[in-house]
Amino acid sequence: MDWFNSLTDNEKLYISKHPDPSHMIFYLKKRISFNHSIRLGYEDYVNEDIKLKYNENIASENKRYNSKEL
Repeated sequence: MDWFNSLTDNEKLYISKHPDPSHMIFYLKKRISFNHSIRLGYEDYVNEDIKLKYNENIASENKRYNSKEL
């Protein structure tokens, strides 16, 4: 956890209080700055959320379509 030890106390506190810092930690481990890691992690989170909602909508439509066929 060398990447963690190089953070400031405020940055460590931010990570420890964050509900899911996994996206940000991915970039921190690549030695990307803390602020840039936050931005990139947030973009990843939002993109995953958009894809998830899209796939949920498709699944819902498929379920409705398939139940009409029965």
